[in-house]
Amino acid sequence: MKCLELAIPPLPSLLTVGHAVWMPGNYHFSRSFDVFDVIFVKKGAMYMQEDQAEYTVQAGQLLVLEPGKTHSGTTPCTEETEVYWVHFKHPAALRTMNTEDIPWSAVLPQGRDSDTRPSDQTMYLPKHGTVPFSLLQPVLDRMDQLHMQLSVEHSLQLQTLFCELLETLQSEAKARPGSRSSALARETVGYLQKHWMEAFHSQKMEEALHFQFDHITRCMKKYTGMTPLQYVHHLRINHAVILLEQTTFPIQEIAERVGIPNVSFFGRLFRERIGMPPGQYRLRRQYQL
Repeated sequence: MKCLELAIPPLPSLLTVGHAVWMPGNYHFSRSFDVFDVIFVKKGAMYMQEDQAEYTVQAGQLLVLEPGKTHSGTTPCTEETEVYWVHFKHPAALRTMNTEDIPWSAVLPQGRDSDTRPSDQTMYLPKHGTVPFSLLQPVLDRMDQLHMQLSVEHSLQLQTLFCELLETLQSEAKARPGSRSSALARETVGYLQKHWMEAFHSQKMEEALHFQFDHITRCMKKYTGMTPLQYVHHLRINHAVILLEQTTFPIQEIAERVGIPNVSFFGRLFRERIGMPPGQYRLRRQYQL
């Protein structure tokens, strides 16, 4: 399945949602406008074109039409066709990706209370294909009902339901069978999250994951941007940050508690990832509090 990669923040903003039954002979008119138009077909079929690409949207499928592209019906409906549509505003997709190539395990910066802007992140939306309509229809029906009776009281709830819809679609894309390398990367992340406090041994990883360490490393690097050892250091430094903020333990003790007994090496790793020595970080946090 192809997915659209969207930059977040900001989150997409819902514009409108609707529901209709199209009779045989009806078809979508031609237009191009600066919003995303998501079509869900409950029964029947719609025949669409976006720029030069043609799509058949059958029962239980969706099609995401993109801003700035011209879309239109290519053939009238041949049977009674029940559809939902959702329009939302968001910058154009960064790119189109196959689900098996999406870096689901990629490590993102964790927000801290000193940050003044969120980190760059991404979300993924199926472009065209089968979706779990039984899960989506209750959300679509509730969105349609709220939109028809929209008030200040329910506007936030409507946007929240829209985000729930997007999350369900992304979860469906993630659940699609992916490549063996992406599956191994996720399995490696899970293994390291359980064993990051232990001494790092490549042989133990090979025995647990049943692959050679070089192959494990290549998969991890492709889908997380880190080698297994770099990921362990990432987890250890994150935990050290918590200890620096919430305890009065000496830095040497914190280094030992996170599995890096060499305090000089701990300090170097900390500076590389946080941008300052651990002692300076603790003083700055105390001043901020």
